[in-house]
Amino acid sequence: MRIGFIANSDKPDALEAARNLMERIRRRPECGDIRLIANPSTTDLAACHPDLLVLLGGDGTILRTARFLAETAAPIVGINFGKLGYLAAFSMDQFLEHLDGILMNRAPISRRLMLHGSIYERVPGARGSAGMDRLIFECVALNDIVLNAGCPFHMVELTVQIDAEATTTFRGDGIIVSTSSGSTGYNLSAGGPLIAPDLDALVLTPICAHSLSFRPVVLPEKAVIGVLPRRLNAGSTVNFDGQVSQPLAENQYVLVKRASQSLRVVENPSMSHWQLLANKLAWAQSPRP
Repeated sequence: MRIGFIANSDKPDALEAARNLMERIRRRPECGDIRLIANPSTTDLAACHPDLLVLLGGDGTILRTARFLAETAAPIVGINFGKLGYLAAFSMDQFLEHLDGILMNRAPISRRLMLHGSIYERVPGARGSAGMDRLIFECVALNDIVLNAGCPFHMVELTVQIDAEATTTFRGDGIIVSTSSGSTGYNLSAGGPLIAPDLDALVLTPICAHSLSFRPVVLPEKAVIGVLPRRLNAGSTVNFDGQVSQPLAENQYVLVKRASQSLRVVENPSMSHWQLLANKLAWAQSPRP
């Protein structure tokens, strides 16, 4: 088994823990090539050909590398050295407890839907067709793709399309398209629903819509969501997992759909999704005195 380790270089304890784990795992007969991947990229991961990827950091570490990790078929294990640890669901003790099962491919693995976002520039005469307009940027995301109003923070005006059919034009601070995995992130803070991670669905959530009736919508995985600006700010941007940011102009628009690749995540056998919600996010708990 070939194993790649990715550690958050901003966390010295995570880097040290990665080196210690590598030495420990090298002694096992079922493990072959063990290496530390310093700067994850598609090229580095392709050269490693990992059968398993171990990430030591927080949820941000997974989000920063998700667009590269999805290019591999290798499942990932997240060991939490951050604050929340929702995606990085293992503690170090839990990882060591389940190490045998993980290395023997007995640990549960889920497939996490990812998003593919494209920004197009309208070409005169193309009539808003993505096949004829000019593609200027594209990126994948694990959690969400967000159009933010940006500086000078006036409300923006956006038309939303679902499967090329216009649905509504609204004013507000932006819009979120999230996956089930990302439903516990920005979507939740903006009033969107919690979605079980094994449900392939997209969630469309407005950010502070200037309307009491524009509520979050859960869409099927095959939906293609178009966001067409009618009015933007100079600083309006499209953000991919909060890691990659691209400015957006009024002659451009965004299409979001399910990505062709998914991310395979080793789940923590010590804690179900619902236990994770209760322990990490205090889901459905009564107020404390």
